[in-house]
Amino acid sequence: MHVIHDGRRSRNGGFNVVLMASIFIVAGILFLGRNLGFVDHHVFRIIISWQMLLIVLGINSLFRKQTIGGGVLIGVGVFFLIPRISGLGYDWVATYWPILFVLIGIMLLFKLWKPGSFFPNPGRRYSQDTSYSSADGFVTSNNAFGSVSQIVLDPVFKGAKISNTFGSTILDLRHTTLEASETYIDLDCTFGGVEIYVPHNWTVKSNLHHFFSGNDDKRYRISEVPDSTHKLILRGNISFSGIEIKS
Repeated sequence: MHVIHDGRRSRNGGFNVVLMASIFIVAGILFLGRNLGFVDHHVFRIIISWQMLLIVLGINSLFRKQTIGGGVLIGVGVFFLIPRISGLGYDWVATYWPILFVLIGIMLLFKLWKPGSFFPNPGRRYSQDTSYSSADGFVTSNNAFGSVSQIVLDPVFKGAKISNTFGSTILDLRHTTLEASETYIDLDCTFGGVEIYVPHNWTVKSNLHHFFSGNDDKRYRISEVPDSTHKLILRGNISFSGIEIKS
């Protein structure tokens, strides 16, 4: 099997391992502390909460240079965490929820004021924190608050790394082939959607980790014999997102 080595991917992978390990260690200590009585139940409910999960996902996005998506996740998490920390109650949320729109607007303005934003490259198709590339059959795509649509025309598809936050990503693989017995698409998707178009007879396997998410193979079943010698394997993490396989 052909392996592509990429220093940046290795660093990102190492950071993800450290982040996940830290989450498990902290969670284990907190659960043990609650069971033994030296961690206050109120503090426990603040740290082990969906709000704190959004903050952690946001920090992860910031390290991936997805500034807008990461900032929004952190902002939403902090906003809904305030009633628990301050004791103001959720009537406060019902009154001040428009602050979230102000936050998103401010972050979009910061994005606009980046150097070169007023005079974008005419050849660039997409705005926001969006970039994609294809080299030697391997696709890399980073998308936040944007839209990416890419057709792979390389003779052999060798894999992909897709990051999608509050966006839409379309990857069309119907004009390429699989050469290795197992070809991987690494997905990191938060509050978004990814559509992957493949030939009818490709064998697609999902090893994705879901959090309030789903993936669905929507190809029409036909009499064509499936290719069992080559597999396209989806792996990674998806949160509040949807992955669809189409043909």
